[in-house]
Amino acid sequence: MGLESENISIRKTFLKAMRKIPVSPLRNQDREKVKAYFQSRSLFWQNVYSGEDTFAEIIRDRHAAVLAWVDSLILAPDSRILEVGCGAGFLSVALAQCGFRIQAVDSVEAMVELARQHAAESGTTHRLSVDVGDVYSLAFENDSFDLVIAVGVLPWLERVDQAIEEMARVTKPNGSIILTTANPLGLPYLLDPSTNPVLQPLKKGVKNVLKRVGLYQKVPGMTFHGSHFMKKALSRAKLVKIRDMTLGFEFSFFRHKAVPEPLATMLHQRLQYLVGRNMPGFRSLGMSYHILAQKSASVEK
Repeated sequence: MGLESENISIRKTFLKAMRKIPVSPLRNQDREKVKAYFQSRSLFWQNVYSGEDTFAEIIRDRHAAVLAWVDSLILAPDSRILEVGCGAGFLSVALAQCGFRIQAVDSVEAMVELARQHAAESGTTHRLSVDVGDVYSLAFENDSFDLVIAVGVLPWLERVDQAIEEMARVTKPNGSIILTTANPLGLPYLLDPSTNPVLQPLKKGVKNVLKRVGLYQKVPGMTFHGSHFMKKALSRAKLVKIRDMTLGFEFSFFRHKAVPEPLATMLHQRLQYLVGRNMPGFRSLGMSYHILAQKSASVEK
């Protein structure tokens, strides 16, 4: 109990510090930068599942965790599932291969083409349809899907509340939603000065130094959404959290890999094992925060 109480105290300290730091939503120009970023890295996302580094291991673990949650829902054959931000389509194809009817959308055209190609190669085009789509204005009627999934999408959005409400709109009453976002209390984020909210002043100074020596990498920044934020966002969308978990441990220093392979992958696997065992102080320390929620059957039309 002493160790658990100490960890809770540490987390509360970080939460208080974070509340004092304003988190600005992504502006329109930032949204276009995010789209361009993923457009340029579409081939990376096509090949990431076969990678041998820690990041690839985390992506595979995330994929498996989502599929395990879907399996736990015991959906009927031919249930309708929407994946928002489908990327290269690996998850959508896996769901189609399970016998579900899948609608997948992504805002990046290159990703849509890769997902279509993957569907064709896997022989799932009769169960999987892929289109360009906007999370803020989904082209589907109310109560259309038994399950809506958005994996790795929320950290790149400027209006997370609106996106969650839109996904809830197209979910059937008593249907489910699976969401993941970047966990502000993830241990790797807290240890990296570039993502630790308490160290923002230091981040600016070091960024200037890295720019001068040519080591600074300019990439779109993520936004973080902790359990407190997500609880409020779910409530506004008339969604009830059923379960949650955190996942992923990849350590960096100013976004540069801090632990060499294969030690990095072994460290991730060991820490994730402790998360899975619900070890005190570890359960909330993964990089991504996963939520399974259910839409209330009493939502007014």
